[in-house]
Amino acid sequence: NASGVNYVAWCWKANGGTTSSNTDGAITSTVQVNNKAGISIVKWTGTGSASTVGHGLSAAPKVIIQKSLSSTSDWPVYHGSISSPNSNFHTLNSSGSLNNISNYWGSGGVTSSVFGVIGSPYSINASGVDQIAYCFTEISGFSKFGSYTGTGAAGNLIETGFEPSFIMFKRTDSTGGWLIFDNKRNLTNPRNSRLEANNTGAEQAGSTSKFVDFYSNGFEPQVSDSEI
Repeated sequence: NASGVNYVAWCWKANGGTTSSNTDGAITSTVQVNNKAGISIVKWTGTGSASTVGHGLSAAPKVIIQKSLSSTSDWPVYHGSISSPNSNFHTLNSSGSLNNISNYWGSGGVTSSVFGVIGSPYSINASGVDQIAYCFTEISGFSKFGSYTGTGAAGNLIETGFEPSFIMFKRTDSTGGWLIFDNKRNLTNPRNSRLEANNTGAEQAGSTSKFVDFYSNGFEPQVSDSEI
């Protein structure tokens, strides 16, 4: 809230602050869930060994963003559309390529009731350390999580079944930032004002090298840039 500084926020409604105890996993978690919007906020205390945590959603999450609350750590991200998603993951605070740790999200993976956690890497379940996870499922007409292969030119329409308000991109086969575009900073096409979740830089507005058009049924990258 610095004087004269412009800000943006992306907000998902959870459950109005009302939480409940979840015992679906081997570790009891505290969850706040909105199944209509497909989001749950999950908090637990790490045990230091491989285990499972209940997320409270009615379907398996397509995306999980996790962070240690009481220790310094990265932000590991699960995405159901990448190859071998139970073992491969990105980190939200890094532009790096995929990380691979066998069964990082548990030997049973991510299910309609739980997700797996391992002991110490990235503090995802370090003993005695409080953890938070933001879990998302797809809701028809509201949210979509997926992957695509670029063509290097305009005309590669990615269908979502609705007009997006917010899109986050991440290249998966090499390095690339977490590029964010939305319909509040750019009210019309082209959506070319971007922020990157992996760095502290200011908005890069009016870009001609990285931009995307939003349509009533999806979106279309308009440039050959390697990050999108």
